Amino acid sequence: MRKVVVVVGAGVAGMQAAVDLGEMGFHVYLVEKEPWVGGRVARFEKVFPKNESSASFLRPRVEEVACNEKIELMSYSEVVAVRRVAGEFEVTVEQKPRYVDAEKCTSCGQCAEKCPVEVPCEFNEGLGTRGAVYVPLPQQEAPLCACAVVDFENCLRGKGKGEGERKECDACVKACERDAIDFSQEKRQSKVKAGAIILATGAATYDPEPRNDYGYGIYENVVTAMELERLLDSSGSGPTSGKVVRPSDCKEPSRVGFINCVGSRDLRTNAYCSGGVCCMFNLKNAVLLKERRPEISCYIFYTDLRASFRGYEELYNRAREIGVRFVRGRPAEVVEKEGRKGALVVRVEDTLKGKVRNVEVDLVVLGTGIVPQKDAEKMSKMLKIPRGADGFLTEANPKLNPAETVAEGVFVAGGAAGPKDIQFAVAQGSAAAAKAAARAAGLK
Repeated sequence: MRKVVVVVGAGVAGMQAAVDLGEMGFHVYLVEKEPWVGGRVARFEKVFPKNESSASFLRPRVEEVACNEKIELMSYSEVVAVRRVAGEFEVTVEQKPRYVDAEKCTSCGQCAEKCPVEVPCEFNEGLGTRGAVYVPLPQQEAPLCACAVVDFENCLRGKGKGEGERKECDACVKACERDAIDFSQEKRQSKVKAGAIILATGAATYDPEPRNDYGYGIYENVVTAMELERLLDSSGSGPTSGKVVRPSDCKEPSRVGFINCVGSRDLRTNAYCSGGVCCMFNLKNAVLLKERRPEISCYIFYTDLRASFRGYEELYNRAREIGVRFVRGRPAEVVEKEGRKGALVVRVEDTLKGKVRNVEVDLVVLGTGIVPQKDAEKMSKMLKIPRGADGFLTEANPKLNPAETVAEGVFVAGGAAGPKDIQFAVAQGSAAAAKAAARAAGLK
């Protein structure tokens, strides 16, 4: 058996698995579809329950990946085919061109400053803009993922533009003093053989736009918890340098309403609970807002609060101590206050007080549930792994074999198998690494 493992996904679970395997002497191909590593956690400035900086643990882990010669990172890449050959796997990986020479790029950002194109920044959840050429995550270690990338679909040279609009723009080429821009790069496919595969493709958050009861996509001042997360980011990569403002007028809100369980525990969308992750997410952000601006009024509308693990109850108690207000009840709707553009009213039955309340707020934050990644179905079919009724990949046995799948030699970690917080995603990453190592070494 070949002592090689392919890990798909470079979030916290995937990086943990890769580092563990590398330390055991296995060669690891770490495949990540984004041009950065860290997954969703890379977008958090603070993490619950202690509200410590995500960089305090994420950066050392990224450095471990970068410094381990056994780990070969394939960022901006996707697994497009898997074939079993004599008990092993032949994995086809397609790597998209960055149009930037990673060995020359210093992540200075001069190319991005000169780019004439502006498109919504996906890293910031569409808040703020970026150029067609940009540095995805400057704070990560070069050349691991800090290298600039050209979004060719939005570049004036790109095929995404009509023939009549296409231009031979060279603003980034002229701006780069190291001559790192290279438009001759093309997609390339490579085949790697491995003894095991670990799927750590992560999870996504529910998109509330199709439903109109809470006004997302209708009222500017209704945002998701992830959008608020980016507004709270004061590290330099956030769109407002940590200042929380209303999208409608860029003014700071004085009253903020947080709605829990949007897209989960709801028979109209997803019946399952997201494991308390979105409860704690809204709780964390409410505490951060109150600690930065004690005068602000924060309301959390909830059905049930789930604070199941170490430190979670303490965070809840901290929220109550500093004045976060809790209203038990699932809001019926969010509407704009008549005669006051931008002001919102949350209509809710307070089940503890037994009365209907209309709570006026300046900003509504939707605590969206955890849902499968868009590529979960593709990976399920490619590797013949069943998905549960919730759409997530299923484990062979969630109690006895929580890191294994029914497909021999294929293991799962993190959000790919269902909603998890950081510590459990990391723990499952280590478990998957141990199982994959035994299989790839021929011990199982």
